Amino acid sequence: MNLSRRSLLASFGVAGFAGLRWPAPLRATLAAEGSAGVTLPAVTLPAIDAERIARRVVESLQPSPGERALLVCDPLYYPEIAGAIQAGLRAAGANPVIALNFDPPAIVRGEAAGTVPAEGIEERTVAFLRPLFEQAAIFLWLPAREISGDTRWEHLLAASRARGIHFHWIMPLEGHGAEEVATLSRMYERAIVETDYPALSREQDRLIAALRGRSIRLSDARGTDLRLRVPDDAWFHKNDGDMSPARAAAGRSVRDREMEFPSGALRFIPDVSSTEGRLVVTTPVPRTAASPPEADTITLEFQRGRVVRHHAAKDDAAFARMWNEFGGDIDKVGEIVIGTNPLLAGTLPSGALPYYGYGAGHLRVSMGDNWESGGANRSPSGRPLWLFLDKATVSAGQALVKDGRIVK
Repeated sequence: MNLSRRSLLASFGVAGFAGLRWPAPLRATLAAEGSAGVTLPAVTLPAIDAERIARRVVESLQPSPGERALLVCDPLYYPEIAGAIQAGLRAAGANPVIALNFDPPAIVRGEAAGTVPAEGIEERTVAFLRPLFEQAAIFLWLPAREISGDTRWEHLLAASRARGIHFHWIMPLEGHGAEEVATLSRMYERAIVETDYPALSREQDRLIAALRGRSIRLSDARGTDLRLRVPDDAWFHKNDGDMSPARAAAGRSVRDREMEFPSGALRFIPDVSSTEGRLVVTTPVPRTAASPPEADTITLEFQRGRVVRHHAAKDDAAFARMWNEFGGDIDKVGEIVIGTNPLLAGTLPSGALPYYGYGAGHLRVSMGDNWESGGANRSPSGRPLWLFLDKATVSAGQALVKDGRIVK
């Protein structure tokens, strides 16, 4: 199926969303990518209501006439979302609305494998696109099957004054069975269009008030017992679905100009020097460059804010290599994330966490780099190491999360 941006927009007609009709299911064929050295199987994507999703996104952005907008999308992965958002922004007066494409998975994988040259690609891409981003008021990062491992889009947003919305959906798409793809797509669509956003915002405010200025303890049945302090002036990011101009103008970091969908992540940076205790998690660890990562149980021991010992139950040497590759401040906590959205389920049959654990009661500890959130930690990779606890308890004088469930 050959779908251009022109044909997508033409399907809306002058009535905006009223004429939107899409075949179901949409079959994304990837055979053309074989020319880059990788041939991927076709994936059947379940039908979604792109009109409702786009309406929610446009409402969040509150665009004004004459604002310039950029979006980056995957033309073979729910292109109807991109088309509906473009039409919605134009109907609201945004002009122009320019679409860019993510690199196809074959290119992404080729860069990772070293068969496609990647040296300097992030810096050159940022330099090439920066003048365009400097003129943009809105930036949208739409669903993709896979994306490059660098931070080109984050740095382009940081170099601009734009406010943005960032989708993840299912990524990478390959490796998920049809049933799981359908389950996740329905879950994410529902979480975007049916979330009670005022209630989500109030719940995050309640947690912020309970955390600010407190000593907190993270614990679970696997052996985690971590203690930190949240400063009185701690930065919090409410991922509550509001990416209006006023919200963006009040931001303290580039993260505050980027709203993730589906929403639900309450982020904060603790006093990283206060970290004491033990963190025990199961996380993927690459054994070799050519093999997929394998789950391993990791133990990190903290003293005076830094990891002083680390151990992997299965392959300690492989984890040590991964740890050293992050480098820099990887031995410091960068950010804590508490999931607050009740419409994002806990776990999937495969054991994976949907949408990076933003479901209510999930906990994520990010190690290392936190530049995007305005923190001082830095690592050469520019990315943090995400560690998830799905049945943890968070206490701040009282239990706020108990065994993976938010305490009301």
